[in-house]
Order: sequence, then structure tokens, then C-alpha cells
Amino acid sequence: MSGRLLLIPAIACLAFAIACTSGGEGPGGTDTAFDVDRALAHAEVLAVDIGSRPAGSANELAAADYIRAELASYGYEAELQPFPIETYEAVRSDLSVTYADGSSEIEATPLFGSASGTETEQLISAGLGYPGDFPAEAAGSIVLIERGEIEFSSKVANAEEAGAVAAVIYNDASGPFVGQLSETPGIPVLSIAREDGESLLDLMLNETLTATVDVEINVVSGESQNVVARPADGPCRIVVGGHYDSVPAGPGANDNGSGTAVVVELARTLAANGGGDVCFALFGAEEIGLVGSLAYIAALSPDELSGIEAMLNFDMLAVGTSWPLVGSTALVDLAGEVAEELAIPYDVSPSEPGGSDHAPFIEAGVPAVIFNCFCDSNYHTASDRFDFLERQRLEEAGALGLGLLEALLAA
Repeated sequence: MSGRLLLIPAIACLAFAIACTSGGEGPGGTDTAFDVDRALAHAEVLAVDIGSRPAGSANELAAADYIRAELASYGYEAELQPFPIETYEAVRSDLSVTYADGSSEIEATPLFGSASGTETEQLISAGLGYPGDFPAEAAGSIVLIERGEIEFSSKVANAEEAGAVAAVIYNDASGPFVGQLSETPGIPVLSIAREDGESLLDLMLNETLTATVDVEINVVSGESQNVVARPADGPCRIVVGGHYDSVPAGPGANDNGSGTAVVVELARTLAANGGGDVCFALFGAEEIGLVGSLAYIAALSPDELSGIEAMLNFDMLAVGTSWPLVGSTALVDLAGEVAEELAIPYDVSPSEPGGSDHAPFIEAGVPAVIFNCFCDSNYHTASDRFDFLERQRLEEAGALGLGLLEALLAA
């Protein structure tokens, strides 16, 4: 991206009609304003009519077909982009802990991408999993790590560097969780509920604990697909995207029916306003390691890749009170200017720029930003349902997305 990107004047009422009191009509009576009801309808199809959309499943394919048909109906050249995947089937995921007065079996789930293995060693606390959180005795031990602040893969890589033989990550909110690793580790990794993690920490204050981790994973080959759409007569200066798959545990309304719904409605709104050099990519298999976005980038020619000036990622939008902006500095700053002009609360998050589909673009040299809020207590659970989606959040996501697109296209 060349030069400083500047906002155009009067962003409060854009050509895309995001902040006007009424939206007007395009050719043939097409509504030119971002329509939150349309976005909610898409989210309902994904989370209610289709439901859980694990990578490689029939439901994931059904969602892809639905998205492709919608994008094609707006005039885009839309197609499915298949790619091979490997999914992980947990045969066994046991955790037992022995202490002075007995032992306990603790409900545990392997993180997607965990290695198989059986280990019995002392259980050691390792804080949040930063390099400095691992004591010397972590070498040869099983480490207990709190979820939060840094990616699971970073926590586990730090555990391996410290010499740990297995890792147990406990939730930073009430209840259990399902997680994924963006890189395959050499040790087994389990997740447990916050309550169980805190109980183990309490026991550690007074005695030595011995844990047994027993994980067996089957790797199953399959296929997923991206949905890619481009204007009929323009290049891809900007890519707008998000993942449409979900974890098996729930219907994935917020993660990421919400982001998918906003991207589809953004595509319709741009088409109704005459379009622009913007392409759309809805990624499959994000939940098992950003596989879809990696496949999308791998399929680009060098000229196509160098022609992309920015990527906007929409992931987990419909819950929260602010917008923590994460990504490439110049793009984050510009998104902040848009948010200020629209009086939408935001902050620049210190989080690592990984964990979602913008990260592979950044690694490939494309500036990228993610719109999301990693603040949903129903994340990766059966309670990630359509009825918890917040209408105002989708409206704000549409306004932020269109405002940033207009600024980028005008630069």
C-alpha cells in the first residue's frame, strides 16, 4: 500500500449510505444502504437452519453453497474453491490427578491439533504461559496454564521450550471450552473448565500433585472449501472476508455466523452502489488452523497477491461493547479514524495479530485488520446461539467496514 491513507470528507453520510437516515435505491429499486435485517437473516440461516458447520462436514458445504448463491445473485463471479484438510478425531482425552488424600478424574478436551501421547508427571503451574511464567521445574513436568492474552500455540510452544511433556489449559471464564492450535505441537494439550483449574491451583498451594494426561487423536483426511467472489470487471484491490465454519460444539452464531453475515451484506451494499475493486472471501476450515485463508493465499498468482492493498477480516462481531482493533499499524490507525468519525467506541488492542484469517495475509505482506471482540462467554460452546446476537453490533460492524472501504478505495 503506497502513501498515507486519508479519510475523505463528510464520512458521516457515505456514498454507501451507511450513516444516512434512509438508504435510497439503486438500479432496479435495489436498497443501497447496509441493511442489518438482511445480515441477521443470513446469520439465522447459518446458525439455525444449517447449524453447526465443522470443517469438512456436510453442513459446512451447505453453508458454502448458500453463501455462493447469495454473492452470485448480487452480480459477482462467485465460486467454491476446494482444498484438502485433515481433521482431528479424539479417541481418548483423559486427565487424572493424584494428591495426598486421593485422586480425581477431570473432564478434559484435546485442543484441535494436539499431539497424541500419555504422560504421568508432576503438575506445575505456569501462569498465562509467557516464557517467564515457566519455573525451572517445568522441565519434564506437565504444566497448568491459564487461558488468555496470548494464543494457545504460543503458550504451548513456550511450554515445549521450557521442557514440559504435556500442557493443560484452563478456561479464563466459567465452564469448559474448545480450542485450536494454529501449529501442531510435539506434546499433548488438553483444555479444562476454569473451576477445575482453580481447584488444582488451590491444591498446589499445600502439596505436590501428579497428573496423568492420556490423549489419542486420529487424523482424518477430507475436503473443505472457500467461497470466493470478485466483481465481473475489476481487480481485487481489497479483500473482505471472514470464516463461515464453526466448531462442532455449537451452532456458531457469533463465531462466525455474525462475521459471515456482515461480509455478505457488505458485498450486496457495494454492488448496489456500483461496486469497486473489492473481492470477497468466506473461508472454510478456520477453526482447525486457518486452513482456508492459507489455501486462498496459496492459490493467488504473484501479481494477484501484490495487487491486494488491504484485507478486512470480520470474526465474532455480535457481542461486546467496544471494538479492539488488531492488525497492521497503518490500517488499524485508519480504522480508528473511521470509528472516531462515526462515534463508534474502539481501542487499539495489544493482542498478537494472529488467531484468525487476517494473520496469513499479514504474513504474506498484505496489510490487514480484524474487526471482532474476543469477549463472548458463549465462545466455542453450544450456547453460541442466534438469539444472543446483538443488533447494534452488526450495525456498527457494517458502518466500520463500509467507512474503511470507502477510505481505502478513495486513497
